[in-house]
Amino acid sequence: MEFLLLWIDEMDDALGALRHMAPRILGLLLALALFATTGFGLVLAPHVTLTALAVVLSASLLEVARRRLARVVAKRDRR
Repeated sequence: MEFLLLWIDEMDDALGALRHMAPRILGLLLALALFATTGFGLVLAPHVTLTALAVVLSASLLEVARRRLARVVAKRDRR
């Protein structure tokens, strides 16, 4: 009987850890799926895939520049 109680306690701890780590695990799986999809896209339709990647990367770069500029303006306005 004690063996079953210890086993259930360990199972409960494992499920709690899994519940805590689920967002990170799902994020990793999503990143791996996107990586695989990009690889298949580059093999099957390189022009379309490269265009889509360029659009996504340029939007990301513009967002970083916009945030940096907003931070500089906010710091200048505080003075």
